[in-house]
Amino acid sequence: MPMREPSAGELDRRITIRVRADLPADDQGLVPVFSDEKRRWAKIEPVGTAVYNAGLQLENKVTHRITFPLLEGVSEAHEVLHGQTLYRVRRVADMNGTRRYTVLEVEELGPQKSGGGIYV
Repeated sequence: MPMREPSAGELDRRITIRVRADLPADDQGLVPVFSDEKRRWAKIEPVGTAVYNAGLQLENKVTHRITFPLLEGVSEAHEVLHGQTLYRVRRVADMNGTRRYTVLEVEELGPQKSGGGIYV
Protein backbone atom coordinates (compact mmCIF):
# COMPACT_ATOMS: atom_id res chain seq x y z
CA MET A 1 0.00 0.00 0.00
CA PRO A 2 1.59 3.31 -1.05
CA MET A 3 2.25 5.99 1.54
CA ARG A 4 0.63 9.40 1.13
CA GLU A 5 3.17 12.04 0.14
CA PRO A 6 3.36 14.97 2.55
CA SER A 7 1.96 18.33 1.56
CA ALA A 8 4.24 21.37 1.74
CA GLY A 9 2.67 22.44 5.05
CA GLU A 10 3.55 19.12 6.68
CA LEU A 11 7.29 19.60 6.12
CA ASP A 12 7.48 21.87 9.17
CA ARG A 13 10.59 20.70 11.03
CA ARG A 14 14.11 21.89 10.20
CA ILE A 15 16.54 18.97 10.54
CA THR A 16 20.25 18.44 10.03
CA ILE A 17 21.40 15.17 8.45
CA ARG A 18 25.07 14.37 9.01
CA VAL A 19 27.60 11.55 8.89
CA ARG A 20 29.12 10.63 12.25
CA ALA A 21 32.56 9.07 12.67
CA ASP A 22 34.19 8.37 16.03
CA LEU A 23 37.94 8.90 16.26
CA PRO A 24 40.24 7.85 19.13
CA ALA A 25 40.79 10.54 21.77
CA ASP A 26 43.91 11.18 23.85
CA ASP A 27 42.14 9.94 27.00
CA GLN A 28 41.35 6.56 25.39
CA GLY A 29 37.78 7.63 24.66
CA LEU A 30 36.16 8.63 21.41
CA VAL A 31 35.75 12.01 19.76
CA PRO A 32 32.79 12.40 17.37
CA VAL A 33 33.58 14.00 14.02
CA PHE A 34 30.72 15.15 11.78
CA SER A 35 30.82 15.64 8.04
CA ASP A 36 28.54 16.11 5.08
CA GLU A 37 25.93 18.13 7.01
CA LYS A 38 22.76 18.91 5.08
CA ARG A 39 19.73 20.90 6.28
CA ARG A 40 16.22 19.96 5.14
CA TRP A 41 12.58 20.70 5.89
CA ALA A 42 10.99 17.46 7.09
CA LYS A 43 7.99 15.76 8.63
CA ILE A 44 8.68 13.84 11.86
CA GLU A 45 6.06 11.41 13.14
CA PRO A 46 6.15 8.67 15.76
CA VAL A 47 5.59 5.14 14.49
CA GLY A 48 2.68 2.99 15.64
CA THR A 49 2.96 0.56 18.51
CA ALA A 50 3.06 -2.50 16.21
CA VAL A 51 6.17 -1.19 14.40
CA TYR A 52 7.81 -0.23 17.70
CA ASN A 53 7.13 -3.62 19.33
CA ALA A 54 8.37 -5.53 16.28
CA GLY A 55 11.58 -3.50 16.42
CA LEU A 56 12.08 -4.35 20.08
CA GLN A 57 11.84 -8.06 19.34
CA LEU A 58 14.53 -7.73 16.66
CA GLU A 59 16.68 -5.38 18.79
CA ASN A 60 16.38 -2.79 16.01
CA LYS A 61 14.18 -0.12 17.61
CA VAL A 62 12.36 2.33 15.36
CA THR A 63 10.63 5.18 17.19
CA HIS A 64 9.97 7.76 14.45
CA ARG A 65 9.60 8.16 10.70
CA ILE A 66 11.18 11.21 9.04
CA THR A 67 10.12 12.26 5.54
CA PHE A 68 11.81 14.95 3.41
CA PRO A 69 12.45 15.74 -0.29
CA LEU A 70 14.74 13.21 -1.98
CA LEU A 71 18.36 13.21 -0.82
CA GLU A 72 20.73 10.75 -2.45
CA GLY A 73 23.38 8.88 -0.46
CA VAL A 74 21.76 8.74 2.98
CA SER A 75 22.64 5.53 4.85
CA GLU A 76 22.71 4.00 8.31
CA ALA A 77 25.99 5.88 8.89
CA HIS A 78 24.00 9.12 9.14
CA GLU A 79 22.26 10.66 12.12
CA VAL A 80 19.53 13.28 12.27
CA LEU A 81 19.47 16.27 14.58
CA HIS A 82 16.23 18.18 15.24
CA GLY A 83 16.70 20.96 17.78
CA GLN A 84 18.58 19.17 20.55
CA THR A 85 17.07 15.73 19.82
CA LEU A 86 19.33 13.19 18.15
CA TYR A 87 18.10 10.26 16.02
CA ARG A 88 20.02 7.22 14.73
CA VAL A 89 19.09 6.15 11.19
CA ARG A 90 17.94 2.52 11.10
CA ARG A 91 16.48 2.24 7.57
CA VAL A 92 16.40 4.42 4.45
CA ALA A 93 13.81 4.19 1.67
CA ASP A 94 12.60 6.01 -1.41
CA MET A 95 8.92 6.75 -0.68
CA ASN A 96 6.74 4.73 -3.07
CA GLY A 97 9.70 4.34 -5.48
CA THR A 98 8.93 7.72 -7.09
CA ARG A 99 12.29 9.40 -6.36
CA ARG A 100 10.47 12.40 -4.85
CA TYR A 101 10.84 11.81 -1.09
CA THR A 102 13.25 10.01 1.22
CA VAL A 103 11.82 8.21 4.26
CA LEU A 104 14.02 7.42 7.25
CA GLU A 105 13.04 5.05 10.02
CA VAL A 106 14.99 6.25 13.04
CA GLU A 107 15.57 5.56 16.73
CA GLU A 108 15.38 8.54 19.08
CA LEU A 109 18.54 8.65 21.19
CA GLY A 110 17.59 11.66 23.30
CA PRO A 111 19.14 15.09 23.73
CA GLN A 112 22.49 15.90 22.18
CA LYS A 113 25.28 16.53 24.69
CA SER A 114 27.69 19.46 24.59
CA GLY A 115 30.40 17.50 22.73
CA GLY A 116 28.13 16.87 19.77
CA GLY A 117 26.75 13.42 20.50
CA ILE A 118 24.96 11.42 23.15
CA TYR A 119 28.10 9.63 24.31
CA VAL A 120 30.01 12.65 25.67
